[in-house]
Parts: sequence; C-alpha cells; structure tokens
Amino acid sequence: MPIDVEVCIIGAGAAGLKAAHTLLTKSDSLTQNDIIVVEAQDRVGGRLYTDRTSSKIGLHYDLGASWFHDCLSNVVFQHFYSGEGEGDKEIFDILSDGYFDDKPVKVFSSDEIAEIDMHKTNMETITNDIESFCELYFIDKLSTDEDITLKQLVELYIQKYSKILTEQEKKYAKVTMRYYELWHGVSWDRLSARYAVLDHNGRDLFNKKGYDFLINWLLQIGISRDRVLLNSPVSKIYRDASKLVGNRRHRKCAVEIRGSSELIYCDYLVVTVPQSILSLDHKVEPNYGIEWVPVLPASMQTALKNIHFGALGKVIFEFDSVWWNKNQDRFFILADENVATDGIETLTSLPKPFSFPALAINSSNIHKSDKGSLIILTQTPLTEYLESNPDQAWSYYGPMLARISSTPYSPPPAPINTITTKWTTNPYIRGSYVACYKGDDPTEIISQLSGEIDGMGLSSSTIRFAGEHTSFEGEGCVHGAWMSGMREAEWILKHSGRGEVTKKLDKWRL
Repeated sequence: MPIDVEVCIIGAGAAGLKAAHTLLTKSDSLTQNDIIVVEAQDRVGGRLYTDRTSSKIGLHYDLGASWFHDCLSNVVFQHFYSGEGEGDKEIFDILSDGYFDDKPVKVFSSDEIAEIDMHKTNMETITNDIESFCELYFIDKLSTDEDITLKQLVELYIQKYSKILTEQEKKYAKVTMRYYELWHGVSWDRLSARYAVLDHNGRDLFNKKGYDFLINWLLQIGISRDRVLLNSPVSKIYRDASKLVGNRRHRKCAVEIRGSSELIYCDYLVVTVPQSILSLDHKVEPNYGIEWVPVLPASMQTALKNIHFGALGKVIFEFDSVWWNKNQDRFFILADENVATDGIETLTSLPKPFSFPALAINSSNIHKSDKGSLIILTQTPLTEYLESNPDQAWSYYGPMLARISSTPYSPPPAPINTITTKWTTNPYIRGSYVACYKGDDPTEIISQLSGEIDGMGLSSSTIRFAGEHTSFEGEGCVHGAWMSGMREAEWILKHSGRGEVTKKLDKWRL
C-alpha cells in the first residue's frame, strides 16, 4: 500500500529528527501519523554515531561529531546549559558530561625529540600573523572569486615578509598552519585559503556522554521509532505528484524508495541527505544517486557542484596503560616540511610517517581513565586510505606518537585495539561534512538550499532542504544541522497554517 502523509522527511540524522520534533511539538494538529521519516541506513543518527561496543578498555567513542562547537552561540549547548527544560541536567549535565579540552596544545616534530617551545620559537605569534594576513589578503578581493590554497597563502606570506622572519619562523610557518587540515578534513594543498580560517564564538566542549543521547532524546519526545523507516534509500523524488496514479488525496510530492513498488505521497518534503549524496549523478551511480522528476533547476545543480565534501576521520588507539603526559589534552605533531604530498588525490600505499600532521586527543584525560586512549583526527586523502586499511594505521602513526612519549627514546607499546571511522567507505555518507576546496563558494549552496535564493520556487514549493550544508550558522556542526531542521519545520507550520505553538510540550522548546 502507498504511504500517505502530510510531511515526509528524508534522513534520520540531527536535521531530520529535529524537523520532526519541531513539527510535533509546535503544532496542535499534527500527529505521529502525519509524518514519516525515511532513512537509507540501518540505524538512526546519520553522521552522529556513538560506538559503545568496540572498546576493549570500557570507553565509548563518537565516530562522528564529538564536540559542542562555539558554545557562546550553540543553541543545543545553550539549552542544556540554561536548564530551561525540566530534567535537563538528568539528560545532559554540562559539568559531568562535558569537558573543555582546550589546555594549550603541546607540539612535536620529527626532527626534535622534545616538545617544541611555542614561546621560544615564536610559533603562536607567527600563526596568528598568518591568519591576519589571510583576512587582509581577501578583504581586497571581496568582490571577486579569486582564491588560492592555504599552502599558497602561507608561501605568499613567507615571500612577502622574508626579510623580517628568522629561518626558524619560516620553518614553522610552513607547517603549523596545516593545523587547519584537522578542522576541515582537507589537505592544505587543496583547501581554500579564503574559507580556511574560522571564526569562533566561544569554546568547544567535548561531549563525554556521547551524541547518541541527543538522538535518543529526540526520539523520546519527538517522532516515534515506528515512524522511522530504516533501510529505505530514496531512489526518486517527484516534485509534482499531481498526475501520478495512486495519489488519491492529491498530495503535492512523491518519494520512491529503492526496491519498493509503492510511493510515499506527501504535501511537504524535507530533504536532509548529505551534500555528497545530493550531488551524485543518478545516471552514473544509479544505486545511490537520487533522480529528480523534473530535474533540479540548473542554478541548484551548479551550487551543489561548487562545493566539496571533506573527509575528517578518526583513528583511535587503545593501550593497557598511559605512556604519555596523562594530564595533557591535545598533542599536535607537525608534518615534515619537505615531504611531497601535494596534488595527491588518492593514496595507493601507506605514506611515510610525518607526511601529514596529526592532532591527538587524550581521551584518557577526558574520561579520567587509567587505560590509554588516543583519538587521532585524520584528513583527506589519508582518511580514505586508513579507513580502507585500518590494520596499517599504527605503522603510520606509531613513529609519530613516539614523540609524545614520557620516555621519548623508548618506542611506545603497540596498541591493544585500533578503531577507525568508516565514513568514506559508507556509500550513503562518503565523508564528513562540506569543505571548501580552492575556488569553492559555500554561500551559493547555503543560499540555494535554505530558500534564501528562490532557486526552484522554494517560496511556494513544498520541497525543503535541511542539514549542516544548508546553514550559515554552525555550518559543518551539529547545531547547524539542528537549526536547519527547526527552520524548515517552522516554515512548513507557517505555510500550512498549522503552526500554533502548543503548551503541552512547550517545556522542551529550544
């Protein structure tokens, strides 16, 4: 039998579940039976995934998002911090369930056994100077599309100010800015300099509890689990379903699930699949791409192609004991200056250690565990290689992590367990979140998909888009996805005239 609903939501991640939650808690008339959520994977959560089964030392790990970023403006953090809802501390207690892992980072390299003194090397000052140089460089180019890579920007800085930089400052200027690779998930030789340096609204809080608490909370007070159809990848979307056979109630849109002969008819459709899937050509990848009937407008197709998808991954090593500074939050291990990795799209073999920088998060300190646990952030193209070859992860990182050892002349013990993310090998995800390569324009896709620009008649169309790639605030973050789902749900309630705010669940409002 075909499914007939008021609202169909594609994707059961943070954006999709928040959209469903908002529809149900801000309307007096919409019920569970008026909404359906379809999800391609066999679980809810999307790119939020808390692994509670792989650890051998009793810990858990978020293999997707791990932090509440920009806490001064993060609406999800602010809700639980303010305690406006009843029982919020029981759901997430900022003091016991979170940790600000932002002590000054310790820096190491391949050619120095001891920690690098950031004060003596002037490393932090030079890094701040390059960031300011980047901002000034693009102020003169605001009205143009001119862009360069982050690597090219650093080279320009060194060239322009060569006379006033010491050889040591030049050396570290060439490698410290690669820290941004571990924010965007993109190597610096392809990362856009225009969009590389980030503005922050406050500190970042590590989520010790695990982001599955947020998904479970949304399911508890929002859409019920039996209204979420798992293992249901969308193959086709009919933008105009008025003439389709079987549309007995004359719904406006229709969704086809791969392998199913029946359609889902709806008046409102919220599409929250990642940009990586939206940009697929269904003719090239018929098993994963979505066919639009009629096709999406050219402006929207162009916007989807003018942005890339990053590959910020994680490698987690567990040990019987902690053999590094247990009280330190983070370790940044510099890449070698002269290792040739530029222009490499795909790694076909394991690169030499120190080819790419590494940021190691001391999970043992965060969780106050006597067992050893390090979370290493990875970037493309290294992420893709290690996610496909997790057994080689220690061969790459072992020599690098030896630098952080409390006894640096002794090789560290091999891990008892290695866990890696699988985002790039997941055909329904294919990476982490949107990222800007040289020449990309993130404002175009956000404007098109958020409805700010009426690319497909979104002011009157009942097909809406949500997700981290559609939000100007919190882009690439959980709270960005969250706000986009809330934005589209509120648009639907206003457009349909069913948006009277209810009192029965008002205590849960953000």
